[in-house]
Order: sequence, then structure tokens, then C-alpha cells
Amino acid sequence: MHNNTEENIEAVRKMALQFLAEAIGQCPAGLESSSNRDIVFAVVGFQYGAVQSAAYVAGIGEEASLGITEDVVQRINGMDRESVSKFLSLMPTLASKEYPPIGIGGKAIIAFYNAATNEEKLETTASLREILRQIDEA
Repeated sequence: MHNNTEENIEAVRKMALQFLAEAIGQCPAGLESSSNRDIVFAVVGFQYGAVQSAAYVAGIGEEASLGITEDVVQRINGMDRESVSKFLSLMPTLASKEYPPIGIGGKAIIAFYNAATNEEKLETTASLREILRQIDEA
């Protein structure tokens, strides 16, 4: 059982990193250095939703799930642990208020995982780009 949990944690981490790298690759250059707080919250919210959803489906507990999320968000954005912790501490509140990027990220990673073709996978990664487009238009 212990090995299975560790394997599930590593599988979620790998899948989340793959999915989020693809999603960020669909976005405008310089996203990781944006100072627009709306964009930063949308991106981190999307990432949070994706990792939490994958962890939930894999049957990973809340504490382990948070550890995966911290690791993935830190690695994918090149952020320090303190900054990641500050952003992630706000995510449960935003999730309870149904902050759209969190829900979209959660649905997109499941669609990515279940996609039968590379084209379908690519379509799921475009959801982050769409969120950012809407923020730019607002």
C-alpha cells in the first residue's frame, strides 16, 4: 500500500508537470514573469485546480496533494517556496468561491488524461490561453 501511494504521488506529479508545461506552452511568452496580479492568480489557480483534481482522482490525501501542488507550482513557474506558499494559501478560499480558473484547470487535466489523440490533448491545454485572453479583454 505504501509503495502504491508513492507511485500514485509520482504519477500525479509527472502528469501535472506534463499537462501544465503543455498549457503554458500555449500561452504568450513571458507569462512566468508577469506582474499583472489577475494573470498570476489565474495561472496559479488553473495549476492548483489541475493538480488537486489529478490528486483527487488518484486517491491521494489532502496533505500529500498539497505537497504535490507546492512542488509542481514551484517548478513550473520557477517561483520560490515562500511565494508559492502565499499563493496556495489563498486557493482553498478561492475554490470555495468557485473561482473559474481553478475549476477549468481541474476539468482540463482530466480531459487531457482521457484524450485519445494528441490533437485532443492539445485542445485541453488551450483552456489556460483562453482564460488569459479573457483577462486581457477585461
